[in-house]
Amino acid sequence: MDLGIIFTKALAFVTLSGNISALGIILAHAMLKPQFRKLMLYVSDQALPIGFFLSASATLGSIFYAAVVGYPACILCWTQRIFMYPMMFLFAFAWWKRDRSIIPYALMLSLAGGAVALYQWVKDMLALYAHFSLACPVVPGVPSCDRIYVLEFGYITIPMFALNIFILIAMVMYASLRLNKTQNDR
Repeated sequence: MDLGIIFTKALAFVTLSGNISALGIILAHAMLKPQFRKLMLYVSDQALPIGFFLSASATLGSIFYAAVVGYPACILCWTQRIFMYPMMFLFAFAWWKRDRSIIPYALMLSLAGGAVALYQWVKDMLALYAHFSLACPVVPGVPSCDRIYVLEFGYITIPMFALNIFILIAMVMYASLRLNKTQNDR
C-alpha cells in the first residue's frame, strides 16, 4: 500500500476523532459543568504544549503531502499555511520560555485560518454534493482550488484536516484565556 494512502487513512481517523472530541467538549460544556471545568483546567494548564503538538502536526502533515505525496498547494491552502506554520514556532518558543502571552494571538491566527479552511471545505462539499462551487481565486502558476485530492468518510478532505486543527487550537486557546481571566478576577 502506498505511503500517501496509509498517511491519509490515518489522518482521516485522527480528524474524525478530533471532530468527535470537539463535539464532545461542546456537549460536556453544556451538560457536565463540574467535570468540564476539570478538563478545561487541565487543557488551560497545558495550552502551550497542546498548541505546539497540534500546529506541528498540521505543519508536518502539509509538508508531507507536498513533498512526499506530491499534492500541490492551491492559493487557499497557502493562505491556511500562512496562519498555521508560524504557530508551531510561536508555541515552541512560548512553551520553552513559559510565556502565555501568545495565547490571544494564537486564537486569532486559528480563527482566521479556520475561516479560510471552512470556506474551502464548504466549496469542496458543494462541488461534490450540490454540483456547484464557490469562487476559487485564480493565481497564475498556482494550482486550482477545484481539485479534491482526499475524500474520506464522505466529508473529510484536506481542508477538513486543517479546519479540525484550527478548531481544536481555537478551543484550547479560548479555554486558556477564559480560565486565566477567571483566575485573575479572583
